[in-house]
Amino acid sequence: MKLTRRGFTRGAVGLALGSQLGARAFAQSSAGTRPGLEPALAAIRAHGEAHLAYLGIPGMTLGLTAPDGFSTVLDFGYANREARTPITPDTLFQIGSISKVMTATLLHQFAGEGRFNLSDRASDLLPALPLPAGNAISVQHMLDHVAGLPGDEPLWLEGGQRTAYAPGAHWHYSNTAYDMLGKLAEHFGGKPLDQLLADRVFRPLGMKRSNGAIVGADRTLYAQGYEAADPTAPWARGAPLAPGAWVDVTFAAGSVASTAQDMMPFLRTLANAAQGRGGLGLSPEQATAFTTHAVPSDTAGMTYGNGLMHVANAGRSYLHHTGGMVAFSSSFHVDTASGVGAFASSNVSGFLEYRPRLLTRFAVDALTNALAGKPLPDAPSLETKVAAPAAYVGRYSGPGGKFEVRPGAPLTIVADGVSAPLQPWGGELYRTTHPRFRQFALMFTRTKGFVSHASWGSFGYLKEGRVGTIPPSNQALAKLAGRYVNDSPWVGTTVVVERGGKLWIGTDTPMTGIGDNLWRVGPESWSPERASFANFIDGRPQTLIYSGEKFLRHDV
Repeated sequence: MKLTRRGFTRGAVGLALGSQLGARAFAQSSAGTRPGLEPALAAIRAHGEAHLAYLGIPGMTLGLTAPDGFSTVLDFGYANREARTPITPDTLFQIGSISKVMTATLLHQFAGEGRFNLSDRASDLLPALPLPAGNAISVQHMLDHVAGLPGDEPLWLEGGQRTAYAPGAHWHYSNTAYDMLGKLAEHFGGKPLDQLLADRVFRPLGMKRSNGAIVGADRTLYAQGYEAADPTAPWARGAPLAPGAWVDVTFAAGSVASTAQDMMPFLRTLANAAQGRGGLGLSPEQATAFTTHAVPSDTAGMTYGNGLMHVANAGRSYLHHTGGMVAFSSSFHVDTASGVGAFASSNVSGFLEYRPRLLTRFAVDALTNALAGKPLPDAPSLETKVAAPAAYVGRYSGPGGKFEVRPGAPLTIVADGVSAPLQPWGGELYRTTHPRFRQFALMFTRTKGFVSHASWGSFGYLKEGRVGTIPPSNQALAKLAGRYVNDSPWVGTTVVVERGGKLWIGTDTPMTGIGDNLWRVGPESWSPERASFANFIDGRPQTLIYSGEKFLRHDV
């Protein structure tokens, strides 16, 4: 599930990923090996252990499957770190947005039975869906995330949902759309979503331990999930973890819980479908259409369709998806040519922005090579490479004080006599455990190709030796800034800052005024995410309404 804690992915509010385990992580296999595959399995096991050691992950399960019937499960670490409880074949993990491909499977099954066409307007099929009047959104638009709906708004909003652009004009990942698709599946199936998944997906594939709804009555069956001990700071490797909250989930964007062993027949039938042999309760023609349809996404090198990411690496093509929940994160890859698949799930929060995608891709590549008698690939590095790191080195100063970036691998930030590594987070964004810079990400900007400025929360900095200014603040906008809290574990804390005469969520998510007390959130001119303020006292709002959720001011 590609969920957001309302802006955390852009530095506003994140979760820190934990410290090293007190004891060495271990891996065990729940199935036998096969002669000739031992080196590949050992390499996969070592890479899984590297994930736990590098990121401090309490536990993880990994399943591998091949088209000749081979499958095995490797378990790492603990289902419960404090109790040192091992992961067993019965231990459930929440698979998050991987549930989407199962929801999409139900709808393709119904369409294949002639109940409707995927090109049909969703509002015609189920008028009760809270879509705008006169919309042109089809079922396929929602399956592909091109409907124009926001990412995570509650389904039932006063006045109904709104769209930001014509269907198909842009790609914007939407859990809200998949929530509606779940309602559509229930409408045509005549049963709750979890029963439909059990009847039409789990039972036919022999997935005996899988559940289509995550409910508290089953909590003892699950691994204990973990999140950051401090849920208000962006993830920086090395910060401590704490047991995560339990949340019931029954909506179609991420309601499935499973085991690595149960996920193996699902990946097998997905591989069969991709190779033209049918599967997923679909004819060969229908299954091929299901697994090949895709549209461009907002991520370079990835197309998307029917709950499946289509990605490639080193000449290989994969079906792929990840999942992030309040206290779990997951991934799978299926090589469409070899038919080899891998699924992994870890008991750390999706808000840490970790997914075991490097592990599942490497596992597929290593097993594919081993079965073909080819040399094993090198395991991918867990370190993020920084291009031209010397560009950041120097002294910076501004209203928030001074700091220095020193060279090395990694780069180091020094302030107040304390130094800490800078952890790259894509583009010009960095995070750190430095005590003065923990609460936000640090973002660098360039002038004529040279790093000239840095931003952190409400503060701007100018690099020594560069010509430029720090834009002045806007005191009227500054009254809107504040720390806003929602008690839901899905939503948490959002910090709005004013910097340089503009509003931001955290360091790098811009808020652009588009109307009277109406703000577009995100850098894209077509972003469907919206925010507004309410309940003013002395010009300061006491409530932030962001993506349909209410946040109350909790300034400290």
